[in-house]
Amino acid sequence: MILAEPSPISTDVYEPIKNWNQKDIGLLTGERGMYRLAHYWQYAMVCSGFQIFNLDCAIRFNPFTIAEETRKQNLQPEPFLEQIKVQRAFTPYQILDALKTILNQKEENTIYFLLAPCKQFLDGDVKEDEGLFLLNRMLEFIENFPGENVPLLIIESWTYTHKNFQIFFPKLLRTTQNLWELKMEEGLSRIRTRKTSITGD
Repeated sequence: MILAEPSPISTDVYEPIKNWNQKDIGLLTGERGMYRLAHYWQYAMVCSGFQIFNLDCAIRFNPFTIAEETRKQNLQPEPFLEQIKVQRAFTPYQILDALKTILNQKEENTIYFLLAPCKQFLDGDVKEDEGLFLLNRMLEFIENFPGENVPLLIIESWTYTHKNFQIFFPKLLRTTQNLWELKMEEGLSRIRTRKTSITGD
């Protein structure tokens, strides 16, 4: 998978959300470790006073990761977990319905995370032509988030070998204004910024 021209790698894994203006779609990708990092981002955002909504499309959200992070800071996890909502979707149609509902019923002061959105569209029970059509339909919903002022962060692996993913993922990359790649090297996490919005706040 060829991504955009990279910037230097940062060891500050929180740098993307520090610089993210919340008006543009962000996408965190890589081979592994993205979902765990997304939990840390959510913890940091709750600390900053935001609420979090996860549309979890492949059982990627783990409340114990949030609890583990709070206890490192000698804090009780419950107040943090109360600020994090999770809705799970197990079929392409459930995902599309959930995205439509989010756009129609967006909540104030809420950051939306879309976890592993492509996986269900690549399932063997979904016909290839239908799957690609529905992936493109999902993209249409995603493209509406900035215009509706709904902050969206997408967390997705790039390791799927399915033909439809190879067709769809470049379209998703072009739709996002902020693109980050997580690299895991010798036990260390590093973030490479591949694309950043040039629009101002």
